[in-house]
Amino acid sequence: MLQKKPETLGYSSGPVDAPSHVNNQALLTYWENGRSSGRPLMREDFDPLHLPKLLPGIFLTEPVGTDFRFRLVGSQVEERIQRKLTGKTLSEVFGSDLGRETADLYRNVTENCTPLTLRGHYVGDNLEHINFEVLHLAIQFEDGTCGVIGGQFAFE
Repeated sequence: MLQKKPETLGYSSGPVDAPSHVNNQALLTYWENGRSSGRPLMREDFDPLHLPKLLPGIFLTEPVGTDFRFRLVGSQVEERIQRKLTGKTLSEVFGSDLGRETADLYRNVTENCTPLTLRGHYVGDNLEHINFEVLHLAIQFEDGTCGVIGGQFAFE
């Protein structure tokens, strides 16, 4: 008998000084080269066609009240966690407590324009064996709001 997947996904992670996954290193270099000093990358300056090999692992979020919504999620990310994330908020994906904690991390990234790299693994749903690295970077939209662009890549 098939078991129903839990509604939300958990993870356990901690910050590291810099990305070690080659794809996150490339995304960080692209972000640093495309932005003005101390400012987030402007959305109009982000051209996904410049990063074709990274697109399956990239995500883009926008602020929605005190939460963030996934506007774009690469196919590799959704396949890895066996869930559709595009259009969902952090709270919908991770539950209210972990969603709020994750939104706080995202706000810190957008307010301080400081990259954040986390390494960890998923919790539950038989995904604990997946070790991942997530890079979070600030991106500013045309209306002046800031979201997070990130890369999530698994270590094979």
